[in-house]
Parts: sequence; C-alpha cells; structure tokens
Amino acid sequence: MRTETVRAEARARRGTLRAHVLLAVALAVIAIGLVVRAGESMPMSAVDEHMHLDTHVRVHEGGYPHRGSLMTMDVVREWACGVGHEAGAAMAPCDHPDLGPNSLPSGIYTTGYIHYPTYFVVGEAYRAVEDAVADPDSWVDTYRRYAALVTIAGLLVCLLAGRSLGFRGAALLAATLGPSAAAGILLFGTIANPQAAAVLVGALIAWSGIRWMQTGRGFWWLAAATALASGVAVTHSLPAGAFILAILGAVVLRRFGWRVTGPWDPRWWQAAVLGAVVVLPVLVFGWWISSHATITNDELYAFVALDSWQTVVAGAAEELVNIHSPWYVTGSLGIGVDGTFFQRLLRAGSGGLPMWQTIAVYAVLAVCTARFGAHVLGRRHAGSEAGPGSPRTFSPTALLTACTLVGVMVYPVLLRVSNALNVGFDFPVVARYSIGFAPLMVWLVLLLVRGRPVVVVSLAALAAATPLAVGLAIW
Repeated sequence: MRTETVRAEARARRGTLRAHVLLAVALAVIAIGLVVRAGESMPMSAVDEHMHLDTHVRVHEGGYPHRGSLMTMDVVREWACGVGHEAGAAMAPCDHPDLGPNSLPSGIYTTGYIHYPTYFVVGEAYRAVEDAVADPDSWVDTYRRYAALVTIAGLLVCLLAGRSLGFRGAALLAATLGPSAAAGILLFGTIANPQAAAVLVGALIAWSGIRWMQTGRGFWWLAAATALASGVAVTHSLPAGAFILAILGAVVLRRFGWRVTGPWDPRWWQAAVLGAVVVLPVLVFGWWISSHATITNDELYAFVALDSWQTVVAGAAEELVNIHSPWYVTGSLGIGVDGTFFQRLLRAGSGGLPMWQTIAVYAVLAVCTARFGAHVLGRRHAGSEAGPGSPRTFSPTALLTACTLVGVMVYPVLLRVSNALNVGFDFPVVARYSIGFAPLMVWLVLLLVRGRPVVVVSLAALAAATPLAVGLAIW
C-alpha cells in the first residue's frame, strides 16, 4: 500500500511538472507571437482600430475627441499612404489634394469619444518610454506593442490568480490560458484597442471577488478592481454584475431562512457600492460627452437610426437567445491561405477550438445553475414539510455560477435597450463585450470540477491548444 501511494505521488509530481513546463512554453510562444505581430505594420483592423488610433493621436497631441470631431490627418494618411486598412483603400489616393476625413469609407467623424481616456493616457506613457529607448519605425506599431504588453499582463495576472485560488498542474494551465483561448481575444494583443485590457481587469474582478466569497474578507479589493475596470471601459466592469446579483440573491435567500455555507456574509450596501462604482463613471462621462458635443446623436448615428420600438423588442429577443461567448474566431491575425503549410494548418485548427471552449464552459455552468435552482426549490418544499427547524444551506460558488450565467445572458439585452433609450440607435451587441467574463467563467468551472482529473486535463488541453496554435501561427 505504501509503495502504491509513493508511486501515485510521483506520477502526480511528474504530471504537475509537465503542466508547468507546457505553461511556461505556451506563455513564451504567445508573448513572442503577439509582440512580433504587433510590430509588423499590418493593415488597420476592421475592429474599430482606426478610431482608437485617432484617439491615441489626439492624446499624444494633448487633446481628446468629442462627439463631432473629424478623423485626424495622421490616421487618414496611415489609411491612404501607410499601413492601410483591412476594409480597403481610401477613396482618395495618397498625397492627393483632396485627401482628408471625407476620403475614409468609415465616415468623417470619430466615435472614439465614447471611450474613457484611461487606456489611452497609459498608452501615451508607454509611447514616451519606447520613444526614449528606441527609434520606432511606426507610431501605429508602438500603440500595438502597448496592447500586446497589456494582453500579456492579463495572462500573467491569470497565472497569479490561479495559484492564489489553489489551482495546480493542469488546473493552473487551464486557469491561465483558458480565459484567452480564442483568436478573437488574442487579436486585441496585436491592434490598438482598449479591449486588450478586458482579460486583465476581468481577472482582477474575478480573483478578488472569488477570494472574498471564499474567505469572507477583502470586499474592498473587489470594489477597487471594479473601479479600475469601470475606469478603463464600461463593458470591462460587466463581470462585477455577477457579484452584485450574487449579493442580492444571498440577501434575499437569507430572508427566507437560507444560510450560506462558509464565512461569506454579504450585505445590501455592498451591492450598492459595486453598483455605484459601475454606474457613476457612465453618468459623469456621459455628462462630459454631452457638454462637449458639436453634433447630435441622430446626425452621427443616422446609419443605425432607430426606426421603431418593434425593432428594439425584436432585437432584445435576439440578444437573449444568442450566446455572446467571449471565445470566438476572427478573420484577422493572418488567418487565411498565406504562410507556410504548418502555419495554415495551425490557423485552420485554431478556428474551431473556440466553439469547443464555449461548449465546455457553458455546459458546466448551465448544469450547475440547473442543479442550484433544483436545490433551492427542492429544499424549500422539503423544508416546509420537515418543519421550520430544517436547515437550508447553499454554496456561494453555486450561487455565483448561476448569477454569472444569468449575467452573461442578460447584459446584451439591457445594453441594446439602453442604447436605444439613451443614444437612439439600434445595433447588435458584439461578442467581444463578454471577454471580461472569461476569467470568472473559467475559474468557476475549475472550482466546480475539482476532484475530476480527466475533466481538468481535458480543459487544460483545450485551453492550451488555441493560444499555442495562434502564437505559433503568427510568428
């Protein structure tokens, strides 16, 4: 018996070592791949990159865009004479006398004013450092390398958070790489876009929130992480909504005689604090936008103008039934027929993996949510039959799982209706807004399947496959 135990421990150590070696290799491959790709002066991405580069230019010059700002000539010239754009050539040739904002197929106005300046101000600090120590060939690539470093920082935070939450071996591999296991997520590490920070700030929210629920201490770390995310982008703070729902759910359940297992002791005011941290930046920045605007929303967003409320209701129903998974494939990152056979093989293989990542994560969350609902309903009836003294308890992890799944399903509906009410346009909610949820969703799954090594190893293999394939393919 003693010999078998020693052998089992040795196998476990070897498995952990292999997982850590693979994790180190994967992180190196991804980091090098992102930095290399970011410095290749590729055409501007169709995912609003020219808008964000326009904001970078304005911050570099000491300003900031407002509603009605024309696209800067720096971006116009890059589109027409520099790196170009995935959407095609400008409508006026390079150095033509008529070359200007009206030469861009995207329109003459920038929509970069809707984003908070936080990401861009930090990017300007990075540009100052890079300009001081190097001689960059392209200012566009400078901001792309900044996005690459932010994305790499997100991976490293996932690694630290995974260790802090007790994940080891294959589980740590899945916890680190799983949140970024899609080309659609890694794309933002190669273009200028505040979405590059989604995994980073989402991981901080998930890490601090889960630790608070596990230990009963550290609520203000969650509030601070939520404030940071809210200060970078509105959609980055969405994962905090899962914790707000969990707080409210726990308080309501306790009023009906339920008891939380563990030391977590949520209060109403904590939900109010998180809600205020999320909403206040929106209100303050919304006031700033309105006070500096030189054109109306109707004029700027005429191409997606709201035609009727029937359209909004239909759109809300569409958002509810669609899965806005953070893991999705992208046509960027050089995925196509170019490159070596090895690169094309890797790109082809990585194209379908995000779907399997989505299935694996959502399936576990859905099953746990169904069990939690059945537990609450079943215990309610059992408790009424057994008498008022019958204990009724629930796991905070199960509650958070249910609230996370509800949150990621409901926020697109609320966002689409909010856009119609506040801005007057109707446009589908894109999946990339869910990226901030990715760390929370992956870590909840790993917590739920602890003790099932086959499942954990499968999740780790799936989590490592896409980032490795994408990282190698873009070298």
